[in-house]
Amino acid sequence: MRDTILRMLARREHSEAEVRQKMQMRGFDMTIVQTELADFQQRNWQNDIRFTEQFVRQRIARGQGEVRIRYELRMQQISDELINAAIGEQDVDWFELAKQTHDRRFGEPGSLTLKQKQQHQRLLQSKGFTTDQIQFACPCKYHR
Repeated sequence: MRDTILRMLARREHSEAEVRQKMQMRGFDMTIVQTELADFQQRNWQNDIRFTEQFVRQRIARGQGEVRIRYELRMQQISDELINAAIGEQDVDWFELAKQTHDRRFGEPGSLTLKQKQQHQRLLQSKGFTTDQIQFACPCKYHR
């Protein structure tokens, strides 16, 4: 079991909750898993702070917004304190990131139909941007 956890962490960072879940799915005894995880954390092989920082950087690079990043980290059972710290460390302009994400997908905004504008807005919303950020990124004019 120790080797399984080690191989898992060698590939990429995992949250403590994610490791526990994967080990439970593989049928390992959870008391032993907890003991091993405590040892891994003691040795700093598994670290939720490091996981959270890396996760935030990767998601920003993918063009995801703060709302979605926070949601996904909460699903990983990361505390709001760690989430706030990791996001606060990043020097990111969420409005500009929303605009870059929009332009990468759709190009420069032009004249759109209402249906097209709604499609653009839904994409940005699914990426985790706020309404204000979406309006900034897609000030597209539409025609009927």
